[in-house]
Amino acid sequence: TGAAAAAPTVEVTMQVTEGKQYFVNRIFFTGNSTTRDNVIRREMRLVEGGVFNTESLKYSVRRLNQLGYFKTINEQDQQAMKVDKTAGRDNAVDVTLKLEEQNRNQLTFGAGVSQYEGVFGQLAFQTANFLGRGESLTTSMQVGNRSQNYQLAFTEPFLFDRNITG
Repeated sequence: TGAAAAAPTVEVTMQVTEGKQYFVNRIFFTGNSTTRDNVIRREMRLVEGGVFNTESLKYSVRRLNQLGYFKTINEQDQQAMKVDKTAGRDNAVDVTLKLEEQNRNQLTFGAGVSQYEGVFGQLAFQTANFLGRGESLTTSMQVGNRSQNYQLAFTEPFLFDRNITG
């Protein structure tokens, strides 16, 4: 009873076989009637001719969902996210994403009375996907008895085709 007991050990052997590597042949988008193809492609982390990676595809779908231009794409939906083997090529796949655009325009109006302004009115329009280019445009005006405010704002999220907002 004075002797120390030996710690039990287990020997594990794992055999891993790497599967066949596939390349992306074409990436197709359906349902984007307003949003331009390049706006969608710049959010993709898969590229045509590159190695197909399931995690990159899921990450790309998350980035597209964060844009807010489309109804949410479910990563589990086989119809919204299709990966098919390319006919005539044994190591290539075609990726098809089914998108459904949603309205990104907002119109606001109002009126009021204040001691300083007197009677005033306000009108504003905002779009988050101006002409399908992914740009934002806001225009607003407020007119009262004592002052008038006008505002025009334009935001380019990929200035010079780089991830720089201007």
